[in-house]
Amino acid sequence: MDPINKIIEDRQSSRALSDPNANVCFLALSENNQPSVRTLVLRDISDTGFTLFINTTSDKWRTLKKNNRAELLLWFGSVQRQYRVRGHLEELDRTSIARNWPRRPAGSKYLDYAYSLYKRQSGQIESHAALKQEITTLRERQPEESLKTPETATGIALIPDEIEILDLNDPDRIHDRKLFFRDKNIWKVTQLMP
Repeated sequence: MDPINKIIEDRQSSRALSDPNANVCFLALSENNQPSVRTLVLRDISDTGFTLFINTTSDKWRTLKKNNRAELLLWFGSVQRQYRVRGHLEELDRTSIARNWPRRPAGSKYLDYAYSLYKRQSGQIESHAALKQEITTLRERQPEESLKTPETATGIALIPDEIEILDLNDPDRIHDRKLFFRDKNIWKVTQLMP
């Protein structure tokens, strides 16, 4: 079994069941032995990796530049499966970012601009109302269709070398847990105690 194909299948099933977690993931990073977890939109899944879009003004960007090892947690409650995807992060090329950035919702595009023009992501701001006013001003000055991909908008791909699957569908709660690991581009599997 190819674990990436299994994730893609479960994600499609979760989307069909309107699972609120079907399009998100939880990214775990570590810097100076300090764990950091964030919820992000999971853009794409393919044999080449798990794609996320972030901003270079963010704390997570600075963290991953120091340590590019990361883990994604995917939880598809509607199909009762959890995936832990471990590997390294690689920045996407600018062509991929420019091609995908227009797919983002308008508010997210304006936020990307606000990170450069107003405050960096995670920076302290006066209030949520002040941020909303800043976005309104940006919208008035520049309509969405004129927005170009800002330099601070980037993308990353987590290239997996381990994928752990926890299947919670056993009625006796004796869960099925497997660890897949890459060995010379071939997925091998070992069964784990749940």
